[in-house]
Amino acid sequence: GADYLLSEKALLGVSFHYDRMTDPTDEDAELFGDGWLAGPYASFELGKGIFWDSSLLYGGSSNTIDTTALDGTFDTRRFLLDTAVKGQWQLDDATVFTPALRAVYFSETVDDYGVRNGTGDEIDLKGFTEEQLRVSLGAEIARPFTLDNDRILTPKLGGTLGYSGLDGAGLFGSFSAALSLQTGESWSIDTGLLFNIEGDGETSAGAKVGVRGRF
Repeated sequence: GADYLLSEKALLGVSFHYDRMTDPTDEDAELFGDGWLAGPYASFELGKGIFWDSSLLYGGSSNTIDTTALDGTFDTRRFLLDTAVKGQWQLDDATVFTPALRAVYFSETVDDYGVRNGTGDEIDLKGFTEEQLRVSLGAEIARPFTLDNDRILTPKLGGTLGYSGLDGAGLFGSFSAALSLQTGESWSIDTGLLFNIEGDGETSAGAKVGVRGRF
């Protein structure tokens, strides 16, 4: 993505996201696909150390079902609205504590599709729409360390607890760990791990790597 600083208290930008998903539902079935989201985002400083961040994204995905009996493909359309109010508190000279109240609305529509068996017979399946409204309260703590050549390494730990309504599974929680390496005044490398658990017992894990630059 890319953003532009309108003033000391306002930022506007656009972003593009790509994801790859694999879901081995059991030994004889696998669901995998590629998805994307794109759209604008904004950040405003409401007061000293208080920020409002929002993004509005639209996208889709292309997926494949592979089982011993049936095979097929299907496409989806996605919509995501993400808004959060965050604070930023300096615990000491270096440690920063960032609480956040966040609300996310997500909708994904699966188009009608068909699957085929080994003899070529096709079964038509109706599409559907799944929606979630997730409200959460979380926090992150970060502390930078200065390395050689003025590089700055910042480890971060975070946690979230919230509730997922509509088609969601109720209570959910997450834990994150991240490292950010600032290599100079303009460039930084970000890595992170995320673990999620839903109210129905479903768990998921993810990883990310990013490079940021300022021009």
